[in-house]
Amino acid sequence: MFDITYLGWRCFRLIKRYLRISITVSLLLVFCLGIWAGRIIQFSKITEYFRSYTDPEMSDVTKSIAQGITHRQILDNGVLTNILAVSPDAVDVRPYRALSAGIGTESLVSLARRHNAFAAINGGFFEMSGTFRGESVGALKIDGEWISEPEQGRAVIGFRTVDGKIEAYIDRIALLLELVLPNGETLPIDGMNRSRGRSELVIYRPHFHTVTLTMPDGVEVVVRDREVTGIYNQQGSSRIPANGYILSASGRRRADLLGHLKQGDVIEIRETVIPERVGDSNLWASFVHIIGGGPLLLRDGVASLTRAYEREGFDQAFHSFWHPRTAIGKKADGTLLFVTITAAEAGVRRGVMLPQLSELFREWGATDALNLDGGNSSMLIIQGEVVSVKKADAAKSDTKDQSQQVSGGKPNPKSEDQSQWISRGRPNPERARTTRNRSARGNRRIRPMPQQQGRAIADAILIFFKS
Repeated sequence: MFDITYLGWRCFRLIKRYLRISITVSLLLVFCLGIWAGRIIQFSKITEYFRSYTDPEMSDVTKSIAQGITHRQILDNGVLTNILAVSPDAVDVRPYRALSAGIGTESLVSLARRHNAFAAINGGFFEMSGTFRGESVGALKIDGEWISEPEQGRAVIGFRTVDGKIEAYIDRIALLLELVLPNGETLPIDGMNRSRGRSELVIYRPHFHTVTLTMPDGVEVVVRDREVTGIYNQQGSSRIPANGYILSASGRRRADLLGHLKQGDVIEIRETVIPERVGDSNLWASFVHIIGGGPLLLRDGVASLTRAYEREGFDQAFHSFWHPRTAIGKKADGTLLFVTITAAEAGVRRGVMLPQLSELFREWGATDALNLDGGNSSMLIIQGEVVSVKKADAAKSDTKDQSQQVSGGKPNPKSEDQSQWISRGRPNPERARTTRNRSARGNRRIRPMPQQQGRAIADAILIFFKS
């Protein structure tokens, strides 16, 4: 304390002695900070944010899209709520990965268009930077194969088809992954298709990437058709076989593999789902599609407490502030509710607190509900139109224009000034980007993503008409 006080006193003496120099340096610092703030902070959005609170426009419109499918849109106080209600016998529902790979991101508009989906909503949480950008953080199972393990016992939703109807269940689950050795003993597996931590055993499957992207500080065991065909010590980024997988271990787990496996051994992977509801393990094993989110909002009509949110790893800043939200709910008759609550204007961060969102689901008749990834990822698309912003028609025209330009069609000259923002929200003149893209990619012109399309995501839930 004495040292800090003494240092402060000496600084005050120095400023007092060289007052003019101190003032000049201070002004220069303020000037530099002003330049930095002007480049980073979007001051124009501040007025838009406060204006969204005083938006006098209010509406509540429900329209039928097809038999068993309705879309309700509520605009109130600058917040736009979209509720897509689908009957379990009217649609097919399933998750998809961005780029059909274990890592990487893709816009929801692109995902929906690529798979010809009638509607789409963004899915679970994901890594947003680094080598593993786009890797799903939380449970993801597609077509009966696990892509990513559940995270911290968080809530998930599972889908399966029974007698031509979609059945969905919501619960908190964990996944026990085990390596079954030739002698019947088992070794626990820490994770799958993700960054390998210190002293961890991770399994990498072909849909993750061509290689494991690991450092050469462990051991990698190549398995083809359940048989160990190679053991590579002190090597990384091994090629993942199309007809098998790789077991990669570091630290203490490295000794486990080296001490128990040899070339030619026949092994297998055992997967056991452990739900919070006792006795539901076989039920969850029957789900071909599972996607994780969190926290659990409703179960059997009872709203979760904030303590339950925090047990799933979500702090107060997440659950008790007005963030944009994406969520999914289920009624007693099996009707699914796909929901986004966002600001009506693109680029304005408005939303709802999670306890309030739970109450809204109860008002809409849901018995179970699950929160998904929100914030800038929140988006709902219906029949090719982004409905999670008020000016959805502009987003739709931007999407069509982007499709024309990438496919070689004639660009629309009126749309040149419509999209002045890239995905991070910083302004960039369209003409300068066009020139740079031409020089880098020949005749192809890649437009920046319109702001209405939100952030590129890792996975999504796509909805299809019954075939």
